[in-house]
Amino acid sequence: MKNILMGMVFVIVAFCATASWAASSQTVTVNATVAVLTGGLSVSVSKVTGTVWTPATAISFGTLVWDSVNKIFLPNCYYAVDIGVTDNTGTAWTLTHTRASLANGSSNINNKVNVSFNKQTSSTTATELQKVSYANSNGIAYTKAQLSGGWLRIYYGVGTGEAGKDAPGVTPIGLDTLAGTYSGSVTITLTP
Repeated sequence: MKNILMGMVFVIVAFCATASWAASSQTVTVNATVAVLTGGLSVSVSKVTGTVWTPATAISFGTLVWDSVNKIFLPNCYYAVDIGVTDNTGTAWTLTHTRASLANGSSNINNKVNVSFNKQTSSTTATELQKVSYANSNGIAYTKAQLSGGWLRIYYGVGTGEAGKDAPGVTPIGLDTLAGTYSGSVTITLTP
């Protein structure tokens, strides 16, 4: 009996050692469709007072306050305008900034306002691309390649007269500026 059992174990081991399973496979398809988003332009304006950012619908510096020490008029805030493009088509788009004069009749304050163009990569991380006077901000453009990995943020602020703060050619608003309300506009255009 012992020999029979030993023989059966030997036959089973030999069978298992020489038997092989035939290879088999099956392919399962995987896919996803990404919807096309094209030509979406978003513009959001924020009023910045100290460290507080408040949503706004316009860039309105309001009535400027006379600084009797420096003999200039100053606002209590500046503005940040964030511009985003929603487009996944691969199109090489361009954002262009144009402006209408900040005028009061025949007088203007175009050389008394700073405009700073920045590439934002997070809400707190940016690279300044260019800082100019409002007068020189007309027609400035940035491409998709230049803004890759971020978005365009433009800061607007009245000239302060502080060294290093103002763009070249920007001077503060002093008594040489005619009293009154100065109005203008900026337009951001997305082109393919």
